[in-house]
Amino acid sequence: MKKKVLILNGQYAPGYKGGGPIQSCINMVENLSDNFDFYVLCADRDYKDEGPYKDIKINQWNQVGKAKVFYMSPEKQSLKGFEQILNSIEYDVLYLNGFFSPIFTIRPLLLRRMGKLKNKKATVILTPRGDFTGGCENKKLKKYGYIYLAKILRLYRDLVWHATSEIESKDIKDKFPKAEVFIAPNLPAKFIAKEARVTKKPGELSLVFVSRIFPKKNIKFALEILENISEGDVNFDIYGPMEDEAYWAECEELIRKMPSNVNVRYCGEVEHKDIPHVFERYHAFFFPTLGENYGHVIVEAMMNNCLCILSKGVTPWDDYIEALHIGAKLSKRNEFISIIQNLIDMNDGAFKDKLKYAREYISKKTEANNIMILYWKLLTNGEEN
Repeated sequence: MKKKVLILNGQYAPGYKGGGPIQSCINMVENLSDNFDFYVLCADRDYKDEGPYKDIKINQWNQVGKAKVFYMSPEKQSLKGFEQILNSIEYDVLYLNGFFSPIFTIRPLLLRRMGKLKNKKATVILTPRGDFTGGCENKKLKKYGYIYLAKILRLYRDLVWHATSEIESKDIKDKFPKAEVFIAPNLPAKFIAKEARVTKKPGELSLVFVSRIFPKKNIKFALEILENISEGDVNFDIYGPMEDEAYWAECEELIRKMPSNVNVRYCGEVEHKDIPHVFERYHAFFFPTLGENYGHVIVEAMMNNCLCILSKGVTPWDDYIEALHIGAKLSKRNEFISIIQNLIDMNDGAFKDKLKYAREYISKKTEANNIMILYWKLLTNGEEN
């Protein structure tokens, strides 16, 4: 009999504004549904939206892909609401996403701590989804205060931590030294190789940024680098939800000061289904993030013939950076400037050589069979398949 896995995450399909965690959950369901029955609890609307999704049944179970999904209305997301739903379904694994999620992680853990959940035998798994990876510096006092309180309340006792990289495992151990950590990379979407649509002329460069407009994603740093590009014509298009208006105002000030050879545009939000078509129109994805435990958007860029200019030492993709000489530590601003200038000067032949390596690289990295074995062990508490 298949084990039942109950996933809790703030958003699920058709949502996309919550970023990578949504895709992580979708990929897990789609890859593992032959071996597990998946149920999902999520909000009835996308991140920060005022109204619910269209064409769903609210506060009822919906068949979405290979999972049954319960879209909770705001009034249902109380402790009592979670208690009712969690006690109305049988599950072998309770899989929580996001350490700091106040509703879909903290409330279920509080119910467990208070003894309100009937299912005492279920394995509880928590994946921080990058909350510790370059993320605690934002609202630092509030976040560290919560970590201190959570330790006192023992909210995270007797659960398994799922880290998606060695970086994230170390971050978890730094905060919770006695944590039981299981490492399994995010399951990827299926990679289908295709030829590049863009050509590369020396003296021209087309860059893109696709992510939330938020300090952790570090778009301001990217703009500061481009401010120092004096040779060649650069187009830099920015896509993503406007999550921090004050931060974006600082970015707009930099955009106004750009040299005449650098053209920057904000292009609004983009739905997940359209992201591949965005990436395939650009030479490179400029993403100097402060930290990613995985970075689905990085993988999607690689899959769609868009080179990735990344921060070194804060994502699982340092071997890509080193092989292509296309990233640097954030403290090495001159190296980023040099990388951009080298790409500007590059001809189509050299550009296609880099893309060829990038396709081979991501093809190997997204081979799912070995990763699926790890997930089997994670979700079955070490049982052999």
